[in-house]
Amino acid sequence: MKSNAGFVGFDGTENKRTLLALAQVKKAAGIEGDLNVLLRKPHGRALSIVSKFNRLFGVKAFVSETADREKWEKAGVKIEGGYDDFFAASNFLMVGTPGDEELPYVEAGLSHGCFVSLMGGADRPELLKGLAESGKVKISDELKADFAREFFFGLENYEMFQKAKPRLVQCTSCNTTGLSRLALAARPLGLTAVLGNIDRRHGDPHTVVKASPSAIQFGKGAGHQGTDAGTVFEEVKFAVRASKVPTTVPHTNFLNLIFKGSVTPAQLVEQLAKTREVVVMPYQDEGKKHDWTSEILEAFLSAVERPISPEIFELIVSDAIIPFKLGDNTILQTVSMVEQMSIAVPNHVESYLLSAGYPAADVHSLVDKSLGVMHGIWPNKLAC
Repeated sequence: MKSNAGFVGFDGTENKRTLLALAQVKKAAGIEGDLNVLLRKPHGRALSIVSKFNRLFGVKAFVSETADREKWEKAGVKIEGGYDDFFAASNFLMVGTPGDEELPYVEAGLSHGCFVSLMGGADRPELLKGLAESGKVKISDELKADFAREFFFGLENYEMFQKAKPRLVQCTSCNTTGLSRLALAARPLGLTAVLGNIDRRHGDPHTVVKASPSAIQFGKGAGHQGTDAGTVFEEVKFAVRASKVPTTVPHTNFLNLIFKGSVTPAQLVEQLAKTREVVVMPYQDEGKKHDWTSEILEAFLSAVERPISPEIFELIVSDAIIPFKLGDNTILQTVSMVEQMSIAVPNHVESYLLSAGYPAADVHSLVDKSLGVMHGIWPNKLAC
């Protein structure tokens, strides 16, 4: 099995983590092929990341603009070719550019026969419109279906996507990934709806944003996160507001899970603990409370080996669950934490494995064991 993986926006917060993770999983799976990166301007951040990748496992670098080639080569980076060469050399394409910048890369990837994987923030209807207006890519009924299909969340729909044989998929975003893992865990207990609020960070730790420490920006209606998760879990209703709070990490979700019949917090904790890529954090631990998100992330990260910090692939859910009985239904009020730069990474990697034709039977265990992604109850009831 061989598949060359190409990365656009390789030095972005999610994509650089995806590249590192994909390299580990690719090796563990025995899949041959190159890791390709498309370079733009040789600024310090891009140079440092390329150097790190080359120290760890080696990447093949291509330049977007011929005028920048000499600058990169003077910085010690070997250049394999130009813009079109990058797409021609890649079987799989992970597009990690900022929103509204994906179109030319999607167009070039499809034109060169690449399997295209989009991140959660892409706007597929707008991309399809842009492709139609350009006319450079033939839009078949099969490709239209790819643009309309549910979001890729491998833990639930890997096998379905494998049967569909798409040319393009869109992976779930960070918060949609968190919602989807919650739904995956709670569904066996009779989950019917998820209501509540996502407290989104104003920006990643390194991002400079204008925000007041005394102000929260709340959304008018339900955000895309629940709507997107609803494409995967059609039997569950989602109505989730997304607000912006003046923190950098993590996103914190205050969600009410609605169940038919009687469901206890202990039952939900049991389901969460045995769901892949979900970790339950005790609220009380030998007299010590875990009730601050920053302390919880630090406690979790301190005991694991990850190549970039912060890097938490898991959804962390507190066991401080409040039950409420309403007629024949049970509402369980939950608090969960999403480290936004890493949580979607295992799913991105599964989209690569999907493109390479990796079998569904052991794909999740391969990814989790290769990356050390855990599930269970912190600190000593964890497994990959």
